[in-house]
This record gives sequence, C-alpha cells and structure tokens, in this order.
Amino acid sequence: MAIREGIVNAFAHRDYSSFSGGIKVEISPVRLQIWNSGSLPDGVDADKLQQGHISVLRNPDIAHALYLQGYMEKLGRCSVLIRQACEENGLAPPVWYSEGSSGVTLTFFTPEVAPEATPEVAPEVTPEVAPEVTPEVEKLIVLVNGDIKRIELQHHLKLADAEHFRKHYLLPALEQGVLAMTIPEKPTSSNQRYRLTSLGKIVRKRLDGQ
Repeated sequence: MAIREGIVNAFAHRDYSSFSGGIKVEISPVRLQIWNSGSLPDGVDADKLQQGHISVLRNPDIAHALYLQGYMEKLGRCSVLIRQACEENGLAPPVWYSEGSSGVTLTFFTPEVAPEATPEVAPEVTPEVAPEVTPEVEKLIVLVNGDIKRIELQHHLKLADAEHFRKHYLLPALEQGVLAMTIPEKPTSSNQRYRLTSLGKIVRKRLDGQ
C-alpha cells in the first residue's frame, strides 16, 4: 500500500510543464525510491510530510480523476498513510527529500537482515554491490562508531549549519541505506542516534582499505 500511495502521489504532483520531467522508480537491495519532477508546493515542508499537511493540488484534474477511481484522498493525508503502512509492516519511516525544482524523492528502506539469518536467506553483500557515496557521506561514515547523536556528528565535522548538514550529509546517508536511526518510529526524538547499517559497514571497510 505504501508504494502504491507513493506512486499515485508522484503522478498527482509531478511537474507536467517540463518536457524533461517525469516519474522514476529505482529499486536496490537496501531501498526503493520514487522520484517525480518539480518541487514541493509552497508551504509544504519535506520534514513535516510525515505529520500530514494541507492538501495543495498541483494538478487538480489529475488528482480528481485519481480520487474518483479510489486511488487517492483529497485531504492531504497521502504522506500519513505511507508512514502508517511502513509502521504496520515493521519498516523504518520513509524519507522525503526535495531541493529546489530538481524533483521530489520518496525513499523506502528495506528491513535490515538479522545477524543470525542463514546465507540462503540473507546472502552477504559484497563491496562490489555496495553503493558509491558522495565525499560528504564518506566523511560521515568514517566518524560513526556505535550509536552517535546528530549534534556530535556536526561537531566532529565542524559544521555549524544544521540545515546544510541535514541536506548534504545526513539525508543522503539515510537514503542510501548506509546510516540508520536508532529510534526510527520517532525521527525527531531528542534521544535519536544514528548508526551504520550492515551496508554502511561494508562501505566503511572499503574506505578504510583505500
């Protein structure tokens, strides 16, 4: 249901005025991403989508057609339904990301494989399939030992701008599945910490070997 809601939302809110725009779905072993061209409507913040927002219809005719077919609501609750579906299935909260008019990306994370899982159920992820990450995410990965707070990471990186850290370090690391929240059901908790995922540890090992 969460993926369906995400795709429907992408069709309803993409920027159809751009001939180079579109909708894209990418699937990897650690995440599924849905991207649509355009930007978030005025007054809608990516960080607050999980709590719901006032419905701002970019394409009212398309949204109306989807509503009549029972694919979407007109109450601006799509993001809430997506989050609820993830919680009900034991998945980490989804992450929305938007920067200017470059598009809106919704990221779903696959559950981490339990350490005791057998090789048949959970084949080892090799360095060859570990994702390439940005220099910013590399700097973040080498700093994470155990569980660590966001403010501690910023301090070690000597970054005073919290928004810059969030956009260029933290969110990309979460979206690529190399970093995970210790309290995923409460993303904004004051006790929130971050740790490397199994994939993040593979990337860390690769970086240590360079």
